[in-house]
Amino acid sequence: MRVLIAGLLAVLATACSEQREPRTAESCARTATRQVTWSGQAPDTVTARADGPTCAQAVVTFTIRNADGDPLWAFASTHHDMIVGGYSTDPAAVSPEEVDRFLASWVDVTVNSSADLPAWPEGVESLSAAVEGISYFTELDREAYEMLRTRNLPQLCFAASVSSSQCLIMDPLSNAPLMIAAYGS
Repeated sequence: MRVLIAGLLAVLATACSEQREPRTAESCARTATRQVTWSGQAPDTVTARADGPTCAQAVVTFTIRNADGDPLWAFASTHHDMIVGGYSTDPAAVSPEEVDRFLASWVDVTVNSSADLPAWPEGVESLSAAVEGISYFTELDREAYEMLRTRNLPQLCFAASVSSSQCLIMDPLSNAPLMIAAYGS
């Protein structure tokens, strides 16, 4: 029986190790972190990571965790899409220092108030139609958006692409993060 279990564990260990990408001198594994107070009284941790066979091929993730380490929000993209936009089959070389600068700026989130968002006047079809110059989007209807906006809730905004940001609040009913609005050009 012990031999069977040992053999099974060896097969599982081999299967798991075969799925990992081998690390090379060109591999990109970078991290930046920042503490913010957003979801409650204790500081939350914002972490941005890059990982890939090269920094030009890195997948980047943005995670917000509460003081207990519980994940509140996660967002993933590619370094290329966040810096240049779109997809490339032959991305230009990217140095680890460039990725470090990007990650440091990505975790430099804005923490302000939902009251800082633009008003959505009654009778206007969409939030975007209520604001000139910047395109705004929300999945909420006007009444829910205005109720949350005027409650002056702590809001955290982060870059979601080259030219857009997402703003999150803690929903007072569910005590879970909610994207109240996204904006960009």
